[in-house]
Amino acid sequence: MGASQAVNRVQISISSNDDVSISRTSTRSSGWSNMVKFKRGPRCYAILGAFALCMLILYLGDFSYVFAILNKKVHVERHVLRWEDHQHKIDHMRPRIMIGTRGRMGNHMFQYATLNGLARRYNMTPIMLGNLDILDVFKLPTLQGDFSLLRDPITYTELKASAYNPGVDKIDPKRDVYLNGYYQSWKYHDHMRAELLDKHFVLLDPIKEAADRYIASLLESRKKQGATLVAIHVRRGDFVRQRVKGYTAAPIPYYYRAMDYFRKKYGNVMFIICTNDLVWAETNLEDEGGDVHYSHETDGALDLAIMMACNHMIITSGSYSWWAGYLVRGEVIYYMGYPQPNTKIGNLTNREDYYPPYWEGRW
Repeated sequence: MGASQAVNRVQISISSNDDVSISRTSTRSSGWSNMVKFKRGPRCYAILGAFALCMLILYLGDFSYVFAILNKKVHVERHVLRWEDHQHKIDHMRPRIMIGTRGRMGNHMFQYATLNGLARRYNMTPIMLGNLDILDVFKLPTLQGDFSLLRDPITYTELKASAYNPGVDKIDPKRDVYLNGYYQSWKYHDHMRAELLDKHFVLLDPIKEAADRYIASLLESRKKQGATLVAIHVRRGDFVRQRVKGYTAAPIPYYYRAMDYFRKKYGNVMFIICTNDLVWAETNLEDEGGDVHYSHETDGALDLAIMMACNHMIITSGSYSWWAGYLVRGEVIYYMGYPQPNTKIGNLTNREDYYPPYWEGRW
């Protein structure tokens, strides 16, 4: 017969004089035992807590559960991801797909959407790596985690930031996957657009309520109840200063032509301009007909919520502007001059992959 399997026993005891001891004994014939003893108190409880956590890890044999439990506390404190709302629990039988976060809000939204789009395509568990500032804006159901949750992953690095990477068409659905890059293309996630809009990019209640109050107050003050709302995002700043990289700010005629299109089609319209250069917008996009309003908000989340509340959208450049258009359920007009060709940004962009075919490009 083979050698008998050892059994380790752990015992915790507290004596009448407040001594706490932890002892571990092996049942092997050679036998051994050890004991740790200390006084009951704050240090004692900290040690016992750490000991219990170690035992939990050893019992479960997988750190992901422990991470998920710890993550529950983080999510409750932030009032963003509630444990009971998770649609994607960590499934130990299903491969996992993870993407790192880089850039700012618009970039994070692309990464989040791509992750979930590919997870849906290959029936994998999506996990976000790193901190997401959009957790402070939307009720996102996808889990966050660290790289240790992946088991011998295959890494897919994008070839261009704003183009579709055909390498993802060859993902092995039986292996864990790590996505490295920006992954900014509608082709990764447009097959689940309705779900992204209805179940993922759902504004937190305080932000949505603030945007609704803003819109209601605007329409009442302008006596424009029943008007078709058209949001205009004006991106300038770095897009003006860094033209050598390929950034471009839309010219004034582009805005007026797009606005005239909506005026002719819908008649009673109200334009809401959100911008990072308010002085330029008020100077160059004048409210001659009483149907233009300039948002003075400096909070990017609230501006995004205001644009989402509109019926249609005129966008300019950048991922933030792109997502404002994608979250609006009506018509979207985009500036065809972005990015400049034969530049750093231009060489990383494929317009057919970047702009959805149901948007209309104009100069």
